[in-house]
Amino acid sequence: MLIKFFISERFFTQEELEEFEKKHGYKVSEIYYMSSSGEIDCSAPEEKEFIMKYGVPRILARFGY
Repeated sequence: MLIKFFISERFFTQEELEEFEKKHGYKVSEIYYMSSSGEIDCSAPEEKEFIMKYGVPRILARFGY
């Protein structure tokens, strides 16, 4: 069963949230993906860095997003 999960703002500082929105044109809380495994762990530095750089979670990049 696939479920929609939202990226939690709790993993980001206010400055990071503002930087992300300015760079990518939407808020972190608007990012979502379909998964059966659970929440994206943005406390992991590599996941957070990827989202900040590309504007999507690594899981989406694996599928050619």
